[in-house]
Amino acid sequence: MASAREAAEAEFRRFDTDGDGLLTAAEIRKANEALGGQGASESEIEAFIKSADRDGDGTIGLEEFVGLVGHGRHEKA
Repeated sequence: MASAREAAEAEFRRFDTDGDGLLTAAEIRKANEALGGQGASESEIEAFIKSADRDGDGTIGLEEFVGLVGHGRHEKA
């Protein structure tokens, strides 16, 4: 069984469509669209980016992503 970190890293790589090691808002929106009606709202996407972007560069790096989702904190109760 994969650890939470390994699962988060795999998701990050799947969402990082250009392979630059950073998730942009556009990449997150594209991943969300792939979920169809099951995905997050635009305001939830904005909140996710804001909460994960620790260095304030407007993108989410691997460690930022793992720090947020690698422990299940992104999931709704």
